[in-house]
Amino acid sequence: MWAIKWFLAVVMILFILLFALQNSSQQVSVALWSIIWDWKIENVQLWMVIYTSFGLGVIFWLVVSIFQVLQLKAEIRKLRRTNNEMQSELDSLRNLPIGEDDSAFDIKEET
Repeated sequence: MWAIKWFLAVVMILFILLFALQNSSQQVSVALWSIIWDWKIENVQLWMVIYTSFGLGVIFWLVVSIFQVLQLKAEIRKLRRTNNEMQSELDSLRNLPIGEDDSAFDIKEET
């Protein structure tokens, strides 16, 4: 299985390098925040813009995922606490004596 993963990783890297080499002559200009102030970067290679935007997207995804994981861990702690409380209540109910006098249950029969 590890050999397949490495093979796929090498193939992906080769495709990325091939894409970068084919687009190495493409020059673009990037305008950032043109509404607030006019900030332009001229003559940037296309592959660099694509990889930078991909990298920033991965970083954004990582930050969002970290917050989501922390939220899920907090929910797991809360559910475990509730489970432990219910388990202790169940254990205390199991330890009640069984007998003829079931006054602990307060069950009223309808006639």
